Amino acid sequence: MSEIFFSTPELGIFSYGATIACGILLWILEGVRPCFFQRMRRGLHAKLNLSMAGLNLLILLPSGICMAIILDWSRKVWPGFGILALHPVVVAILIILLIDLWMYLWHRLNHETAFLWRFHSIHHSDPSLDVTTSLRFHFLEILLSEVLRLPLFMLLGAGIEHMLLYSLLMTPVIEFHHSNVSIPPAMDRLARLIIPSPMMHRLHHSRLRSEHDSNYGSMLSLWDRLFGSFLTRENLDDLHFGLDHESGPDKQHLFALLLRPFRP
Repeated sequence: MSEIFFSTPELGIFSYGATIACGILLWILEGVRPCFFQRMRRGLHAKLNLSMAGLNLLILLPSGICMAIILDWSRKVWPGFGILALHPVVVAILIILLIDLWMYLWHRLNHETAFLWRFHSIHHSDPSLDVTTSLRFHFLEILLSEVLRLPLFMLLGAGIEHMLLYSLLMTPVIEFHHSNVSIPPAMDRLARLIIPSPMMHRLHHSRLRSEHDSNYGSMLSLWDRLFGSFLTRENLDDLHFGLDHESGPDKQHLFALLLRPFRP
């Protein structure tokens, strides 16, 4: 499938390149036209979140290589959708849709399971939502996610090219809906017909649990509508980001965040 449009290495380059380019563009736009004026200085905020992202790369890069080897072997044993003799593009669309459904379910599980919330709460404790928040995750959450999604990919008959294609499509969407860029309400309403819009995801980062337990979608807003977790309100003037007792300055440094899941 990967050879139809791009080779697998090219997909990898495009995927990482899109992440970097989209992140830089949104970072610039946040400075020019912010939706919220942040309480933390942008540079310090970005340094903290990018430090966590750097740690996660130490997991993602070797796990990606291992996953590529395992999936290549797995498809020789069980072809997944390949057994249906569908066109490779149709197979890719089905796999990407099901990966995105898994991402929705995994995200929701992180909110509804106390053990998983210990790690995912690091992402939600950010008091200043912007594009760098999209990269702020505890390394053990990343590790658990990588391990648990591997059996699904094997069942689907997915290859590393499907993972890279999904990342190429999904990551700019995640960066966009975390961003602090002000966009017209009409554009947000239009965007949320297909993807989780910035307004949707800002509610997801609300301090109110009734609001942050909603809008779990990564690439498509379809799943929130289908499973009843879609939430919207037009006026966000009174919205506060972060978590009670976890978003103060004493909690917002690298070691405190890394140790947070192990506190009582």
